Amino acid sequence: MSTKKNKVAFKQDFIMNNKHKKLKSTKGTKTSKKSGFASKNINNFSKHFKLQTDQVIISGKHSTLSALGNRKRKLFYLVTTQDHCITWRRTVEELGLSIEIKIKEKEELDVLNNLKPHQNIILIAEPLQRTSLDEFLISKQRPTSYPIRIIILDQVTDPQNVGAIIRSAHAFKMDGLALSQTNSPSETTAMSKASSGAIEKLEIIQLSNMAREIKKLQQSNFTVYGLANGGAGNIFDLEKETGNIAVILGSEGKGLRRLTREKVDALITIPINEESESLNVSNAACITMLQLQKNIIKIK
Repeated sequence: MSTKKNKVAFKQDFIMNNKHKKLKSTKGTKTSKKSGFASKNINNFSKHFKLQTDQVIISGKHSTLSALGNRKRKLFYLVTTQDHCITWRRTVEELGLSIEIKIKEKEELDVLNNLKPHQNIILIAEPLQRTSLDEFLISKQRPTSYPIRIIILDQVTDPQNVGAIIRSAHAFKMDGLALSQTNSPSETTAMSKASSGAIEKLEIIQLSNMAREIKKLQQSNFTVYGLANGGAGNIFDLEKETGNIAVILGSEGKGLRRLTREKVDALITIPINEESESLNVSNAACITMLQLQKNIIKIK
């Protein structure tokens, strides 16, 4: 009797295992077909999508909302998924905008945004126009109770660092952020994302010639500091300043250029652990702006 029972149990197990294998095999076939279909669609999408020279990708909820609310920004169209379309149509209507909304698959948004996070929303827009130093200074000629504060980046090339500094500059109430014309990044998706929408709210200045622009600032009653290792001054000295201030930070690797060092009014340094080589330019800028904000709070 026990032998018969064992044979029956073995037969049942054998049948069940075979069914399970067939089911797995069938599921695998369906998935691969679907995957191949999606892959084909994505390839077709990437071939047909061409970003124009006057267009930039802005992705993510905060960055997109800030850009939509910026009247200085020229907008082309939005790209989102079917599930998020109604929300963004409502947002566009509330802002009083007329802009095309294109519906795409999430995988197509992934390709469009170079496989970087996008929160199911992408805006195609024109890069923001940067103002000249002359235009900036003219706009600041109106009488004000508070001194002007500018952060200048001398050939800082990493878009994410620039975006992070823009975000901090807006948070610490700087009046503007200036970039050198050469060896500075143009507006990119990474820069916009790192700024978390602050790029839409802060005055971005483009400097044609660093030495000449430093002189122009000095003639406009600015004290111009350069942040550099080994500077004679200390960053804490910024708290004592009551006039207009510009602080220049150098590139990620080389720091301030020789001519820039020579033209500034003073070189200041951030005291750090002697065993540490240096700070990331974004962190250094953040500390500098905190010191400048302390000064503004004292004046108030």
